[in-house]
Amino acid sequence: MSRESERPTREALGKATGQSADKPLRRGTLLGGRYRIDAVLGYGGMGVVYRARDLKLDLDIALKRIRPDRMSPERRETLRREIILSRKVTHENVCRIYDLVELDGEEFVSMEFLPGKTLKEIENQEKTLPLGRGLAIAKKICRGLAAAHRIGVLHRDLKPENVIVSDDGTPRLMDFGIAIETALYRGEGDDTVPGTPQFLAPELLRSEAPTIRSDVYAMGVVLFEMFTGQVPFDDADTVRLVRRITSEDAPRAATLRPDLPPTLLDILDRAIAKDPESRFPDADSLADAISAFEGEVLERMLAEVSVTRSKMVKLMVILEANKSLAATFDSTETLKIILKTATSETDAERGTIFLKEPGKDELVSQILEGGSVAPIRLPIGRGIAGTVARTGETINIPDAYNDPRFDARTDASSGYQTRTILAAPMRTPRGDIAGVVELLNKRRRAFTKEDEEFLAEVGTHAALAVESVRQHEAAVARARQQGETEAARAARDLLEPASWPPTPGFECAPLTWRSETLRLFSYAVEAAPGRLALLLLECPGSPATALASLIRAGEAGRSALAESVPGEVIARVRAAEPSCAAAAARWEGSRLRLASAGRPLPVLLRGESPAPAAAPAAEDTQISSATFETAAQDLLVLASGGLAGIRLEKREIPTEDSLGALARAARGRPIASALADLLAGWERAAFSPASGDVLLLAARRA
Repeated sequence: MSRESERPTREALGKATGQSADKPLRRGTLLGGRYRIDAVLGYGGMGVVYRARDLKLDLDIALKRIRPDRMSPERRETLRREIILSRKVTHENVCRIYDLVELDGEEFVSMEFLPGKTLKEIENQEKTLPLGRGLAIAKKICRGLAAAHRIGVLHRDLKPENVIVSDDGTPRLMDFGIAIETALYRGEGDDTVPGTPQFLAPELLRSEAPTIRSDVYAMGVVLFEMFTGQVPFDDADTVRLVRRITSEDAPRAATLRPDLPPTLLDILDRAIAKDPESRFPDADSLADAISAFEGEVLERMLAEVSVTRSKMVKLMVILEANKSLAATFDSTETLKIILKTATSETDAERGTIFLKEPGKDELVSQILEGGSVAPIRLPIGRGIAGTVARTGETINIPDAYNDPRFDARTDASSGYQTRTILAAPMRTPRGDIAGVVELLNKRRRAFTKEDEEFLAEVGTHAALAVESVRQHEAAVARARQQGETEAARAARDLLEPASWPPTPGFECAPLTWRSETLRLFSYAVEAAPGRLALLLLECPGSPATALASLIRAGEAGRSALAESVPGEVIARVRAAEPSCAAAAARWEGSRLRLASAGRPLPVLLRGESPAPAAAPAAEDTQISSATFETAAQDLLVLASGGLAGIRLEKREIPTEDSLGALARAARGRPIASALADLLAGWERAAFSPASGDVLLLAARRA
C-alpha cells in the first residue's frame, strides 16, 4: 500500500494555457505582496507545498497551499483550531507552524522551512539505519513528540514522511495537520479515521479516541521500520490491512532482525503492543528506554576495550590520531595517519593499506609505511591481503614462507624479506570490506593476540575514515551538481520563447511536463500567414553542459528557421553543436517538410496513425528528411526524447500509444484542450517520464 506524501514534481500545461487550481505556482510569483514563490517542495493531501521568501521578514519559509475543495467553512474553522494548537509546540525537534493566511483569494499555511531529507527518503536510500544514528534520531523525535503531549497536542499522523532530518542529523517532527487537543476531542463525526493506516494504533481503527499511547504506537512503528526495513503490517487492500492490525499480533522484531541486541528488540516489541496499557506510557518513557539502551552499549564497549591497560592506551592513540583527520579531507593523508599509528604501536617494520577497487575484484596498495616498494595489485583471494579481503578474517602468520597463502613474488621484486605478517579487514558499519591493513615483521618476535585485536580496531577506524572521505567527496559532487542544476533551471526561460507567438492560419500549442529530473530543451516558432516553422533541440549531458550547448545550437537554428528548409536548419544546428538532437518542420500551405538528426522525424498524424510521406529522402548520412501533402485535421507533433520513456508503473508506454491518445483527444477540439486531457490522463494513470522532463509541440492547419 502506498503511503507517500509526495509525488513527482511536474508542471501541468505549458505556456499555451492559463493557471488552474491544481497547477503549481510559477517561480517568482508574488503572493499578497509579501511571499515570493521560489520552488515546489512537494505535494500532500492538502495541496502543494512551496519554498517561499517572506520579503517582509527576509526569511525562507514553507507555504502549504490548501486545495479549494478541502476548505469548506467548517474545515477552515477546524484547520484554524489545529494551527492554534500546533503553534503552542516550541521545541528544537518540532517544525514551527506560523499562521493560516488568505493570499490572493487562496488559503495557505505558513511554517518554518527546514532543508534536509525526510526520514522516509533516508530509509529508501539505506534500507535500515545504523544503530547509533537511528537511535539518536529516534530519541530526539520522541522528545519533540513529548513536548507536544505536555501541552495536550497529539500528532495523529506520525510517520517517516513527516520527519525531516537536517544535514547535521537533527530530526524535526512536521505536519501537525490533523493534530487535536486531547481535552477537546469529541470524535470525527463520520466513519473515517485521520492518519496513515500502517501507523494507526489498533484502538484508533476500532473508533476509540486517540491518546498519547496511540502516538507512542505510531512512534514504535517508525522505530520498527528504521531498524527492520519494514512496517509491522502492510497490505494493498485497506480493509484487509485494518483487519490485520486490529486482530493479529504484530510480528516480533527478532524474526526480522535476530542480530539486533535483545534490549532493543524488547523496546521495539513493547512500543507496538496491541494493548495500549502494555506500551510505554508516554514518549518521554520511550526516549528514556532508548537512552538506557545506549548506556548499556557504551558500557559493553568499554568493557571490551579495557582488556588490558596497554590495549586501552593504543586505542586512545588511534582516537587521537583520528581527531587530526578533521583538518583534511585528503584520503591519502587520512590513511597515512592511521597506518603510521598501527605500525608504531605494534612495533612492525612495515605496513600497507590495500583498498578495494570500486567495481573490480582487486586490491590496490594505497599507503606504505616503513619502506618504499612499487604499487601492488592483488586479485581478491590471492596472497594474504587478498585472502583477508575474501574471508573477512584477521590473519596472523608467524612464519610467512611456511604458509601456502603467502605470495613471495613481492619479496622477490623488492628484495625485502618477510618473516611475520598480521592482516585485518577494513570493515564498514554496513559489513562491507573496503580494504585490508597489513603489517610486516614485528621486531624481535611474532605478532600477539593483543596485536590482532588492536589491528581489528585499526581496520574499523580506517574503513570509517575512508568512507567519511568518500561521502564528503560525494556530497561535494552532489552539491556541485545541484548548483549547476539550479542555475540551469533558472536559465531555462532563455531557451524558450517569452510567449507563444501568433500563428495565423495554424493552431498550435506546447505541453511541458516537469519531473524531478531536469531536462533542458530549446524550441523556436516562426510564423507568417499560411506558413509555420518549428524547431526543437535537446542536448545530452548535465544541465549545465546542455545549457551551453543549447544556447549555441539555438542561435544557429533560429537564424535559419524563418527562411531555410528544415534540412538546412538542422545542418546549421549540427555545425554549431554536433552533439545536439534536433527536429525541424516547415509548413507552407498544404506542403509540410520535416527534418531531424539524432532522433526520429517529427510525426504527422492522420486520424490516429502516421500519414504516408509524399517524398521521403535522406539528405545525408546524419540528417533524415521527408515531405508530406497534408489534409484537413492532420496533426503535427514534435516531441522530446522523454516521450519514448513514459512509463506506467514498470511498463514502458510506446510512443505511438501516447500520440494516438493525443490524436483522439484533438479530434474536433482545440489542441490546447487535447494536450490538457493527455496530461490529465498521464497523471490519473500515474505515468512518469523515465528520462526526465517531456516537451511536446503540436500544430495543425486552421
